Amino acid sequence: MRVSILTSGFPNGFTDDFIECVKQYYNNNGSFVFIASDFEGHSKTDIHKNGFLRMFKDKGIVFNEVYIIDNRIKREKAVQYIEKADLIWIGGGDTLKQIAYLKEYKLISALKSRQGFTIGMSAGSINMAKRVVLAKDISDNIAELTIYEGIGLVDINIEPHLDSASEEHMKDIYEAAQFTTIYGLYDNAFIKIVNDDVDIYGTYVKYEDSPE
Repeated sequence: MRVSILTSGFPNGFTDDFIECVKQYYNNNGSFVFIASDFEGHSKTDIHKNGFLRMFKDKGIVFNEVYIIDNRIKREKAVQYIEKADLIWIGGGDTLKQIAYLKEYKLISALKSRQGFTIGMSAGSINMAKRVVLAKDISDNIAELTIYEGIGLVDINIEPHLDSASEEHMKDIYEAAQFTTIYGLYDNAFIKIVNDDVDIYGTYVKYEDSPE
């Protein structure tokens, strides 16, 4: 069974409904694999990983084994971690940089073929799509509307942190929605996909092309 959760962000800790969903598909004492967005930004990656582990522990979810995937390990070891993981977390950050690293390290096929539990946050959620339609966002180093092949775990495109989007960026989202349906997620909202069944929790806006 493939379980994917697309998240925006949890600025005040994990919500109860998110934790309830996690506990449906993860039993304690398994392995946690954190995939960085910047494979060279080790200190920031470690801070984020430790923060999420604390947030899980605060809600009674613990892991026996924890691994980070970035350029501190070889590709072969990264693939082993992916194949054996009980829960994979694909981190947020620079969206285009993350997909470039995943392609450079040839990790997409291992992620795509895996049956299991994967959670993305922000950039990680965006990159989980089969066909990513990425709105222009100068603040996130996205100079123009960009369309590319993503990891391929889900058929859903999201725009995270909609509650903090500027008026200018809203125009960029509408432009991107001419090419695919985009779910704008407010922080604390998330989308759960179990095989082909989709459930959306929290506040979101659905953007899709419509005839004039």
